[in-house]
Amino acid sequence: MTKHDETFRILIVDDNKELREILEEYLQAEGNVADGAANGREALVKHGENPYDLIVTDLNMPEVTGMELIRSIKRENDDTEFIIVTGYASLDSAVEAVKMGAFDYIVKPFRMEELKVVVKNVRDKVALKKLNRILFKELKSLHDEIERYKRGANIESAEPAGKHMDNTEQILSEIEKIEKLVKGKLLID
Repeated sequence: MTKHDETFRILIVDDNKELREILEEYLQAEGNVADGAANGREALVKHGENPYDLIVTDLNMPEVTGMELIRSIKRENDDTEFIIVTGYASLDSAVEAVKMGAFDYIVKPFRMEELKVVVKNVRDKVALKKLNRILFKELKSLHDEIERYKRGANIESAEPAGKHMDNTEQILSEIEKIEKLVKGKLLID
């Protein structure tokens, strides 16, 4: 399994207490922070207090359904991923869930190994999204530095010529670091 720098937070939302607790325990044993919510309303409160990377939710629950939960949270935070688990599967609900942004749709009863694989795939996707944001910021910073260098090269400056060479070497060094980071992070098991 890929090691991630940050803790991966999962919220299990199911009105079946026994299943919810089993999933919490299993996902914690896999190295995740896993919490539970008995219904969609409780999930909205918990997620609002401290957002989760992944929400594993039952489809049919009283008060707030799994679909309503996805819709509500995706409006506020598109980074949260969802896995729908249901004992009442239908092609229509699966298509709707995916259109709304669910990562996967698992039919009950399911094997824990199946959930483990899907959670690993979600972790990898979340890690890549975070890495992408970091690399984008670094790339923007380098672009800004290059633009400053170009402007400085076009203006007769009181600075010694060696200063520009130092900046160029620093930029090249940063680009090499980014390339190594990308190669290292994209080689996910």
